[in-house]
Amino acid sequence: MISTGCATTINESAPTTLGDTVDKSSEVTIDLQLSRDELLVAMLQKIDELSIEMQKTDRRNASKLLKDIELIGAKVRPEILVLSDQLATDFDRVIALAKSSVERTRPADVDKALRFLPLIIESIKNF
Repeated sequence: MISTGCATTINESAPTTLGDTVDKSSEVTIDLQLSRDELLVAMLQKIDELSIEMQKTDRRNASKLLKDIELIGAKVRPEILVLSDQLATDFDRVIALAKSSVERTRPADVDKALRFLPLIIESIKNF
């Protein structure tokens, strides 16, 4: 089985098949115009979904979820950095844990990210 490294859209209600093309599905389904707080909630949901996919060992869906997580992270990080260098470092760690979970097949890493992100979100609310 050969897999390609193309960006794809996550459509949670549509079944995935091995023969999917990437033309229209390369668009992002995350609305990056959402507020920082809304994007963080979306990231928390994606990390939760990633945890489930890693438990099922569904690497294809896990990779798609990771791309969304990284996209949200790239959008939100500058706003977090303005608040606190330490929060930005902690946020980077959450993304790194999600990434290592998929790349190194370490489900426990995404579970750690799932525990840390709510703490970061709560800290951001206190600013």
